[in-house]
Amino acid sequence: MTDQIDTIATNLERIRSALQSQRVEDALAILQEMHPADQAELFNFLSDDEQILLLSRLDIPSTADLLEELEDSDVLDAVESLDSERLADLLDEMEPDEAADLIGDLSPAQASEVLAQMEDLEEVLPLLWHPDETAGGLMTTRYIALRRQTTAEQAINFLREVSPETEVPYYLYVVDREKRLVGVVGLRELIVAKPSAGMESIMDPEVNSVTVGTDQEEVAHIMTRYDLANLPVVDEHRRLVGVITHDDLVDVLEDEATEDILRLSAIESGAILDKPYWSQRITDIVRSRFVWLVILFGAATFTGTVLRHFQDELEQVVALSFFVPLLIGTGGNAGFQTVSTVIRALALREVRSKDVLRVWWREARAGILLGLMLGVLGFVWATIWGVDSNIAITVALTVSAICFWATTVASLIPIAAYAVRIDPTVVSGPLMSTLIDGTGLIIYFTLAALILPQLN
Repeated sequence: MTDQIDTIATNLERIRSALQSQRVEDALAILQEMHPADQAELFNFLSDDEQILLLSRLDIPSTADLLEELEDSDVLDAVESLDSERLADLLDEMEPDEAADLIGDLSPAQASEVLAQMEDLEEVLPLLWHPDETAGGLMTTRYIALRRQTTAEQAINFLREVSPETEVPYYLYVVDREKRLVGVVGLRELIVAKPSAGMESIMDPEVNSVTVGTDQEEVAHIMTRYDLANLPVVDEHRRLVGVITHDDLVDVLEDEATEDILRLSAIESGAILDKPYWSQRITDIVRSRFVWLVILFGAATFTGTVLRHFQDELEQVVALSFFVPLLIGTGGNAGFQTVSTVIRALALREVRSKDVLRVWWREARAGILLGLMLGVLGFVWATIWGVDSNIAITVALTVSAICFWATTVASLIPIAAYAVRIDPTVVSGPLMSTLIDGTGLIIYFTLAALILPQLN
């Protein structure tokens, strides 16, 4: 990885040097020696003028490969300077699903102008009707479909003819007269079959598929569960309309994981989800964080209110305040560990809403055991600090109680959110930690009032 980064940095300097010396062809040659994914990473470090110059001189196939590797927002910025004729040629060269995504991001006037000049419009137009985050928005219309009576020899000859124009055909799909999906044939089965064998005799009629409206998260779940490289997409009449490929699966998994991580950290993902770190504008970063920080700022006043309510107790036994950071930190950490575990189980469909009591009992037992062990450590630590033995006991009991309470809250909130169709990550991050902090202090001071004689 380090060598790759060094190579990209070296090529970046070489390209900039060539452009400064007006040696555009040399810069293009350096760029074309690189893999498209590395080209895209390098491209993000170039200035707008440098990008425009290279795109205007780069050949259509290479430009299409580069654009397919860029993030959506970067693609839109990159093509702003292109005239409609060149943009139409690029869209014809791109994979239909990638082309449809780009067209959907263009202004209505520009999209209409480009569509009017495209040659492969029939491959792209059906994809424009589907939202990006559905199976219809992910699929490509470039797939291989065969009839039942097609022989293995005919299929292999057909593959030789179309292979330059389509992605690697891990699976070939079998359809009837109405284009309804009836089976699937793996490439291995096709190669080892007798030349005269028909598709109907070697196909697997039990084929996994999704409808055009299926959410991308469900698509990813099916493909990973059944180890599928491709997944066919059908309409309401089970007619084959497209195929989702493995590279789209990787993009979906990355997007979903990124979105969940950002939301767990109380960051609104919309403005920065599709952008690399160095391409994110400061204004977008601020906007993605500010609203949640305001909400958490308000929620954090709950903790301050609790401290103010128990002000008299703190004034009488100042040593109680020594352990406040320890206790709220322990509760937040225990809760975050639990909520991360439960959200992952929900995402992998290992846990359902009906399992709420089982999950609670499982996490509660873990919380009790962790609380007992940390309670002993808390007692030892308080003793080392030289506080009164009653305060040490209070700290130990509070740690145990907070661990149990934190795991209880953190196990129930995500499942409750999931049950009412709210993304669990939205309500299970810092907001939950803030709730545990405030309630943990209530537990602490309540136990202190019961145990410490000077507070009675």
